[in-house]
Amino acid sequence: MHTQILNTPDIRKFTASSARDWMEWSGARLVDVLNEDAVPTAKLGAVGFLRAPQGATSDFIFAYDEVLVVTKGRCTIASRDAWETAGPGDVFYLPAGTPGSFNAIEDVELVYVASSLYGAVNRAVRAVLLDAAE
Repeated sequence: MHTQILNTPDIRKFTASSARDWMEWSGARLVDVLNEDAVPTAKLGAVGFLRAPQGATSDFIFAYDEVLVVTKGRCTIASRDAWETAGPGDVFYLPAGTPGSFNAIEDVELVYVASSLYGAVNRAVRAVLLDAAE
């Protein structure tokens, strides 16, 4: 069966090489290629790329579920006295509220997918975060 790819605005392709507006965060570079703020019809909080050099570390507690798909290199995620190492093709799932640390064992590239932080279900979480930032 031959499947024709339609030229439609409903399907979008993103690449790290064409992504714009990279930001610095804890020694890593990241960029959202899709997020609810820019595309109100999106049902995800954000999708993007992260590049971290060997030795980059950061601590986190996300207010939303996040998935990390490692595409290059190796890294570890530590949380509550446990840790996991991942390499290309491996996926981390980080439930909302999970405290942890990220460490790039090698130069790492990954794709992140964040659940909707600003959707109707999570508006109260957003309000708390905005109040804390003031």
